[in-house]
Amino acid sequence: MNEEDRLSVTDPRGVKVIGKAPAAYVTEHFGKSWAVVIGIDDYEKAPRLKYAVADAKAMAGVLRQQGFQVVELYNRQATRGAIEGELSDKLVDRVGEQDRVVIFYAGHGETKTAKGGKTMGYLLPVEAQQGALGQSAMSMGRIKELADALPSKQVLFLVDVCYGGVAGQQFRSTLPPMTVAYLRQITRERGRQLITAGGPDQQAMESPEWGHSVFTYYLLEGLGKGLADLNEDGIVPASELYSYLDSRVFSAAQMKGHVQRPELWSLAAEKGEFVFIPHASRLKAMQTESGTK
Repeated sequence: MNEEDRLSVTDPRGVKVIGKAPAAYVTEHFGKSWAVVIGIDDYEKAPRLKYAVADAKAMAGVLRQQGFQVVELYNRQATRGAIEGELSDKLVDRVGEQDRVVIFYAGHGETKTAKGGKTMGYLLPVEAQQGALGQSAMSMGRIKELADALPSKQVLFLVDVCYGGVAGQQFRSTLPPMTVAYLRQITRERGRQLITAGGPDQQAMESPEWGHSVFTYYLLEGLGKGLADLNEDGIVPASELYSYLDSRVFSAAQMKGHVQRPELWSLAAEKGEFVFIPHASRLKAMQTESGTK
């Protein structure tokens, strides 16, 4: 019996199957997990935000619980130089070819439209000037360059910003069927993906009701509690996470008379996907007890 016949893609929680559960299979096919988490409330030259740092700190906690090695940059720490230093020099030296990297950013974002109609999205570090984005902010083009330069197999940007000008292929909320062929493809191929909180003509919504932005609130619910595991197979690929965020964020915003819909972008031609394992600590304990990796 070959690997494709033996591999199980059913729910590992309570269903006995022949072969490996998806979470175990994914764990074997990836190396270490790294994260850079950025949150900025107190800008030097841009309006103050309320929940960006709280969003980032909560996300850092969830990622650590799932086995990520996390670097955190908040407020004055989150300069353009510091962010680029972490995403280029330091990560390039640390990560391996089978590793995966997630970058979470909560702060200001801007979309600039040139005279010819071309748009470019920017993330604003703490010292950025909204009137001089090219000189002081980080363009989406630069973000894509940094992602391409990383030797890791998978890179995922989670950007709690509504903006456009993303140089990639956009996807809508269509959850792929979890088949053996699909699971093998997303773990074997290289992947570079980005999920934004909304589009360029929208505003990222936040509320004391959540204590977070609506995007990060459902991101935490989806990954921290495993609610984004829509098919209950023990793993959450980026496409599945996006399907969860798309419906929850859009509905929550609509109920408050607001329009906000997350967007999923592929930044590379390859079809690999970033995969979360919401119950990674439980899986690791089970593997330790059984004497496996």
